[in-house]
Amino acid sequence: MAFAAKESLENLIASFTIFLDRPFAVGDLVEVGAVTGTVEKVGFRSTRLRTAEKSYVTVPNKSMIDKPLDNLSLRTARRVSFTLALSHTTTSQQLHRIVEEGKLALEENPLVTKEVQIQFAALTPAAKEVTVQYFVETTNYDEYLHVKEQLNYRLVEVVEAAGGAFASTGTTVVQLVGSPS
Repeated sequence: MAFAAKESLENLIASFTIFLDRPFAVGDLVEVGAVTGTVEKVGFRSTRLRTAEKSYVTVPNKSMIDKPLDNLSLRTARRVSFTLALSHTTTSQQLHRIVEEGKLALEENPLVTKEVQIQFAALTPAAKEVTVQYFVETTNYDEYLHVKEQLNYRLVEVVEAAGGAFASTGTTVVQLVGSPS
């Protein structure tokens, strides 16, 4: 009984900490431990989160303050980072053009911050790799996805206009017909 009372008291004290510190509010998207979700209710014992999978997760308030909590709703910008894998048939002139025009295309978007990075980063057996990284200044997730999609289309257009090609990630099997066995 003492153990149960201890847990309840810890959660009650944690709820006062949440109400006083206000590290999050109802409607905020938070990540605590392995759980990410939108805060739907803050109670005296627990906080209820709605996950992206639409699950309703109850997290004890003690866990909400004992673990690092990332309030994703308070981000000023969202990071985009990926690698363009270009075919080895893409020439050095095409690579220069892709990097230069790709950077201009990203910088033209009014929601992209000044920290645009696009660089020819690696030669691998499978591809010539160009890393792309930028930040989208928005707290709205749908707007972030829309900007990211627009810029992905724009980068594909830049690669095509430069005459470059994306690397094939699959394996091609060639069968020779009529070859001697």
